[in-house]
Amino acid sequence: MKKLGIVLIVVGVLLAILLAVGWWLDRTARRLAEQTASARVLEVLPHTKRAVVTIDGFPFLADMLLFSTVDRLHVELDGVADHGVEVEHVELVVDKIRIDRDKLIDAQQLKVTGIERAEVVARVTGEAISKVIGETVKLEGETAKVVVRGLPPQVGMGDSIEIDAKLTVDGRRVSLSLSSKQVPEAVARHYLRPMQFTLPGEEVLPCAPGLKLVDSRLELRCSVTELPVAVRRAL
Repeated sequence: MKKLGIVLIVVGVLLAILLAVGWWLDRTARRLAEQTASARVLEVLPHTKRAVVTIDGFPFLADMLLFSTVDRLHVELDGVADHGVEVEHVELVVDKIRIDRDKLIDAQQLKVTGIERAEVVARVTGEAISKVIGETVKLEGETAKVVVRGLPPQVGMGDSIEIDAKLTVDGRRVSLSLSSKQVPEAVARHYLRPMQFTLPGEEVLPCAPGLKLVDSRLELRCSVTELPVAVRRAL
């Protein structure tokens, strides 16, 4: 019995060591993959100030080698100023990435064969919108206002006024329509011109988004069932 007890202790120690080594290898591989993917995203999107890739799921290596999947991928981007309006922050969440296991083992290449779903949320500031349309736009809470200047003296409202604005999106173009209730209709028609700006391309927003105002930001949100181009190129 004493010998059996010693054997069990030795086996237990060996298992503990194997688990610790396995955990360390898995964690190291995950970190290396995250760092490499983050650097590659910045190469793909060179006008981005910051990119952070995070991989969920444990064990990471076993999922890839045995089940050909990555449970969940997070990508966060800050200061994306490639085309159109500058985006303050982008968050992409990709669920259930399927990979080609044979390609991974035989050629050490990561080839994505599909995903379950990806959701993108981007946020744009009033300052960024102001820069592209040439007018001062203020986003406060869940409301938008445009500062209209150059009103004629007969309006009796001073040189400028903040007018409520409504934002709508059509494809990749966002329009600001201004309310004429705060100024006479004839003046509004003459002075309140249509204002539009273009959203970034598919590498940043892979689908035509819906929008709403949240926490003094314009929030753009959409979902797709294919891996976004920028992430595919980075991987």
